[in-house]
Amino acid sequence: MKKKLTVMIGVTAAASMLLFGCSGLPMLPKNFGSSQDGEDVYAAEDADLQEEYSLEEELESGMEGMELDEGMQGSGFDDAFAWLPASAQRMASETAPNELVRAAIIDEYMIPEEEWEATRYYYNYVDLDDDGNNEIFVLAAGPSVSGSGGSSALLMEEGGEVLQTFTLVNPPVLVTDEIINGYRELALVRSGGGAETEVVLLSYGNGAYETVSETETVIDPDILSGTAILCNDLAADLESGNFLTLTD
Repeated sequence: MKKKLTVMIGVTAAASMLLFGCSGLPMLPKNFGSSQDGEDVYAAEDADLQEEYSLEEELESGMEGMELDEGMQGSGFDDAFAWLPASAQRMASETAPNELVRAAIIDEYMIPEEEWEATRYYYNYVDLDDDGNNEIFVLAAGPSVSGSGGSSALLMEEGGEVLQTFTLVNPPVLVTDEIINGYRELALVRSGGGAETEVVLLSYGNGAYETVSETETVIDPDILSGTAILCNDLAADLESGNFLTLTD
């Protein structure tokens, strides 16, 4: 865990006004997925790719990525969590370092060692197919895995095997109560590239989930129910230093 960070006071204050935390998180259903340490942690939003990458620059670029189009003002996307249905339970990412997750990110995306400290990761245990065994949903944010449209993500077995990779992922991710083809549907915000910001639904079929870019299912989040994972606050994350990097 990174214990000491120097962040510009003005930038942190601005980010704090844009992003809101997940305080008062309700208890999750027992069959949803077990936390390994039971602690809350605040995690990441998006950061632009940059040759010279630092936490201060990431915070600034993440704020830029959250600027809303004129048509989105007052639409319910005014912060990263506003789109979540009121009934959704919220789950912060795990705080304990996970060597299997860390190794999977490094191997899957070929992260060079000089970028390990600048690459953060966040993960939750979830039972997506209701078979009694957890999968791991992982978000990686850093110079090689993030862009203006979102960050990269992995779906893993608890034993370490990577089942699927994703791009353009913006947390939080809503694991819905709806099961299609044996797996829970996933909802998240799709944005970037000049396209309209919208909530999309990823369904499972033919051995994998739809990707964020290919899905055509745009949905009103108010009709959804489920548990939001990776429900974290960027500003609080950077200010507290309570996040994981590939050096942990």
